[in-house]
Amino acid sequence: MKSGSGSPFDDFDEDKEEEEAPQPETESKAETNLQETEATGSSLDDGLPYKYQRENIQDGRNRANLFLRDEAESDIERLIEAMDEEFESEAVYKIDVLEAALMAASRNPDSVTKELREMGYGMK
Repeated sequence: MKSGSGSPFDDFDEDKEEEEAPQPETESKAETNLQETEATGSSLDDGLPYKYQRENIQDGRNRANLFLRDEAESDIERLIEAMDEEFESEAVYKIDVLEAALMAASRNPDSVTKELREMGYGMK
């Protein structure tokens, strides 16, 4: 078909298309979904790893503000680069690396203790 030529479907009833368009979620349905999420702790399916369950990077996560010194920011950037090299065939997101680092540290409290001592904890 030539560029600019009309489609045989141009006369299609446009009002019908608009009627069939998905309607915004109602407040009660949104509240129901929120209650279900709160009851189960997550709206995600537990059968797959988190990366494949989520619809977007923030799905199933709570917002947390984090204030970091320049040294910590540099360490995070180096860690992200190392993970990019490790998983070179897929995108590695900073938020995933940060969460994984936190979870790994929580499983190895001795490493956290060491860092806190270097920050000055335990000097009293």
